[in-house]
Amino acid sequence: MKRAATFLMLSTLIILGPALEAQVFSGSLESRLGWYWGSGDLLPQTQLLGGRLDGKVGDQDQPAAQYSGRLEVAFDPATATTSVALGEAWVKLFAGPFDLSFGNQVVAWSNTDAFWPIDVVNPVDLSLPVDPIRMPVPLGRLVYNGGFLTVDLVAQPYWVAPKLPAAPWAEASPLPATFETVDPTWENAAYGGHVKASLGLLQGLDIGLTAYRGRAYTPSSTPNFTGMVPTSVTLAYDRLTFVGADLVLAPGAGLLLKTEWGYRTLRDSSLLEPEAGAASLEGVSGFEYNLAGVQLIGEYVLDWAKGAAAGGDSLAHSAVGIGSVDIGSRLSLKAAAVHEFKGNSGMVAPQLSYTLADGLKLDCALYFFYGGADTTYGAWKDNSLGRISLKYSF
Repeated sequence: MKRAATFLMLSTLIILGPALEAQVFSGSLESRLGWYWGSGDLLPQTQLLGGRLDGKVGDQDQPAAQYSGRLEVAFDPATATTSVALGEAWVKLFAGPFDLSFGNQVVAWSNTDAFWPIDVVNPVDLSLPVDPIRMPVPLGRLVYNGGFLTVDLVAQPYWVAPKLPAAPWAEASPLPATFETVDPTWENAAYGGHVKASLGLLQGLDIGLTAYRGRAYTPSSTPNFTGMVPTSVTLAYDRLTFVGADLVLAPGAGLLLKTEWGYRTLRDSSLLEPEAGAASLEGVSGFEYNLAGVQLIGEYVLDWAKGAAAGGDSLAHSAVGIGSVDIGSRLSLKAAAVHEFKGNSGMVAPQLSYTLADGLKLDCALYFFYGGADTTYGAWKDNSLGRISLKYSF
C-alpha cells in the first residue's frame, strides 16, 4: 500500500502536469566531502541530484489550486549504492478560508530553532544527528485561515520509519536492525491538529495548542530479537499520545520571545498518571534579536522523563546559542553551540556559506564535541567532523 500511494502521487503530478498552468521546473546537484578528526578518515559524503516541479491552476494571484513535486537521487560512495526517493509531492486546493492538501508533506508547527518539541507529525532523518532533517510523509491536511485564528488538522494513513544515525554515529550493536511492520489500519493511523490564535498584544502575540495521536519515532527500550539464535533485532515503536503548547511574543524593538512545551505518553498510558517509563516532557524557551546586523538566538531546553520506581525520573538542562550575519550579498557566517549541563558536554559548530556565482553555493561546516564518554555529546568526541558542500541550483 505504501508503494501504491507513492506511485499514485507521482503519477498524478506527471499526468496532470502538462495540463496545468504556470509550471516551473527547477533542480539541484550537490557534492559533499567530509573528514573525521578522531579517526583521520577523509570520506566522500552522499552525492545528491534533485528535481522539482511547481505550478498553479487558474489565476496566478488567486489560484484555485497549487502543486509541487520533488524527486531526489542519492549516491553513497561508502557503499556504492544509489537510491531514488520521492520528496515533498502534494496537491493543494483553495476554497475561501480553507486549504486542503494531499500527498507527501512536511508539517512544521514548531517555532523554536534548535529543538522542536511540538513537531511530532514527521519522522526525522538522523543520518547526521546534529543536523536532523524532517522527512515528508503521505498525509491529508486541512487548514482554516480565519483571520486571528488558524486551525491546522492532519491525518496520516500509515507510519513511516525514521532514518537512524549513520555508522559513525550509531550505537555499537553486533546485530543488524530492522523496523517493526506497522500495517495501514485504523489502529495505526495518525491524526491531530494545531490551533493558533494571533492577538494584537504589544507588536504581536501568537498562542498555539497541539494535540496528536500516532506512533513515536523513537524506538522503545525493549526491542525484539529475531530467531532462536538472534540474527537481527526488531525496533518497536510505541503508540503515542501528545499534547503541546507554544507562544511567540513580539514586545518591540525587534525582539521575539518564544516558548513551546510538549508532553507525551506511550503505550496508551494515562496522561495524568502515566506508567513508569511511559511519559516525557520537553520545553524550550528563548529569544531572537537582531543586534547591529547580527541575528542572535538563545534557548534554554528542559527534558524530563518518567523513569522506573528504582531509577527515578530523569531531568536534563541544555543551553543553545546561535549567531549569524550576512557580509555583503555573497558571504554568510554562522556559529551554533549547545551545552548540556548534566555531564558538561556539548557541541560547537561554526559554519560558512559563500555564493560563488548565480546558482552556485559553497557551504562549510565544522562540528566539535566535548564532554565525558558517558555523556550525550562527549560520546561523539571522536566524530568531530568537517563537511564541505558544493551545490548548483537551476
